[in-house]
Amino acid sequence: MSSFSEANRKAFNDLSEAYNSKPWQRKLSSQVADALQDRKNWIGVQWATTDDKRDVRLLDYACGTGAITKALGPYVTTIQGIDISEKMVEEYNKAALSSGLQHDQANAVVGDLFAEKIPEHLTGPRFQNFDIAVIGLGFHHFEDPALAVNRLVERLKPNGVIVIVDFLPFDQERKREAELRAQNPRADFPEMSHTIKHNGFERDGMEKLFTDAGLEDFGWNVLDEQAVMELPKGTVHRTIFVAKGKPTDALGTFKTVG
Repeated sequence: MSSFSEANRKAFNDLSEAYNSKPWQRKLSSQVADALQDRKNWIGVQWATTDDKRDVRLLDYACGTGAITKALGPYVTTIQGIDISEKMVEEYNKAALSSGLQHDQANAVVGDLFAEKIPEHLTGPRFQNFDIAVIGLGFHHFEDPALAVNRLVERLKPNGVIVIVDFLPFDQERKREAELRAQNPRADFPEMSHTIKHNGFERDGMEKLFTDAGLEDFGWNVLDEQAVMELPKGTVHRTIFVAKGKPTDALGTFKTVG
């Protein structure tokens, strides 16, 4: 694990018990859930139905306490969470059990798919052939976004879908933070600003990441309602986007409108 990934692991461990405990955090989770549920058809997955017994598999990567799992759980049959934070994984699995899900329906493990050498425990059939892989508000924490997309593509079924939910650029917010740090070098920013690697993403950059990884049928939606985050440095507003793409060889059999 790189030093940056280790910083993320420690930071999310520290936040795990209080994660999603504040009103603005719960509101943000609801915004993401609503965005995905409202865009189910647009995403293009052949979702599970009461009449269809097929296994629809979701990879919830950087799963945290399970916001993506809660949003898409009703439309899939099997969910695999992965997170580098062991404390987040503990919270995820406790929440899954308390909601009545069995271990074979929804379970998270500690792991890093983006490490130089993928851990052996993430190489078995359980971690392959997903119908959909989702990263919810974790992409700006990743050290190498291009590697991340490529590694997720490797985990998809031929007609699978990658979905990334994240923020448009928030450079001005980060600039202001730098000014505050300069004014007070001892200032503490416990909202994990030190683990943010990228100040958000533009459509063109995200589309290039997808295309370079062999994904097509690119789709991009920006939410109308901004996220409001009450951080120790003050109230900040960020704009959320949803991006999706399919492997090139899937387009001959199943095409959606982006």
